[in-house]
Amino acid sequence: MKGKLLKLFGLVFLCVISAGCFSNKVQAQNITIMLDPGHGGTNFGGQVPGYDEKDLTLVLANCVKQELERFDGITVLMTRYDDEEVSLDDRPKRAIDAGADFFISLHFNKAVPNNLYGAEVWIPSSGEHYVKGFALGDLVLNELCDSFGIYRRGIKTKVKEGLTEYYGVLRAAEELNISSILIEHCHIDNPEDDSYWRTPQALAMLGKLDATAIAKYFGLHSKDGLVDYSGYPKAQVPIPASHVIQDLTPPERVSVEFVQKKGQSSVFNLTAIDSGSPILYYSISTDGGSTWSAYKRFQGKGLKGNTLPITIDGSVANLKVRVYNTYDLCSEASYAAG
Repeated sequence: MKGKLLKLFGLVFLCVISAGCFSNKVQAQNITIMLDPGHGGTNFGGQVPGYDEKDLTLVLANCVKQELERFDGITVLMTRYDDEEVSLDDRPKRAIDAGADFFISLHFNKAVPNNLYGAEVWIPSSGEHYVKGFALGDLVLNELCDSFGIYRRGIKTKVKEGLTEYYGVLRAAEELNISSILIEHCHIDNPEDDSYWRTPQALAMLGKLDATAIAKYFGLHSKDGLVDYSGYPKAQVPIPASHVIQDLTPPERVSVEFVQKKGQSSVFNLTAIDSGSPILYYSISTDGGSTWSAYKRFQGKGLKGNTLPITIDGSVANLKVRVYNTYDLCSEASYAAG
């Protein structure tokens, strides 16, 4: 299966040249990037019928590398070039041994149960590595989400007791003092994300988008002079005084109120507020909680939430609604007809 899958995806690298400005500038910097295709060997990563995450990340990493090598002033290396098992500690160490400036771990997500979808970037929780991770992570999500349409799950941190990084490669990178991020491109177990990864063209596009974000972060310009990201703006966040800890609490408030009948449908206002992290999804039950809908996008902006109109076919006598924040913590509200 591995050979067949790698042959299928490995033969096609369709990283399309993006439009840009003309430039004859000489690249002043010499950047080395270490791409880390997640998993490998007996570590399969997420699995769905016919696909292993370890194969998908290797194909993706090769496409990112190919696209980045169109730019001046950058050397692109990989922690593995085949189906090799590499320990979490050894991955950032290979970056350090190679003199890399940034360690970028590439992954695809899978959730239990499989109700989540979208892209997220995990970054170090403290110091300058938090600042650099946030800036690159923001550019990555701009490409994956704004350009390609994947739902934005956000830039996240996660620490364990003792304030050490939860993710092993980020923890090892922190200990070795190299900047790092971990990209979860989309969920391979949710049909909402299927079109973003299942074809060679989709994987090649993901590679192109990752490479574009990296080129923008480092202000690179292409060897053919057609693309110039010199001075490209990056998100600016202050160096945190301590660790930026993940949101540990569910949304603070959720309410659902009947608004009106509209033909054969019922219209409600769903209000959700969370000061700790943005709200991502909502799910509804029209039978008092026995069954629930698939997760729907909560389109409110900002940390404080929003009021969202929702329309439900038919009359609803016993409605329940759950809302989920960036860390997938939920709160529930109910409406019962009088």
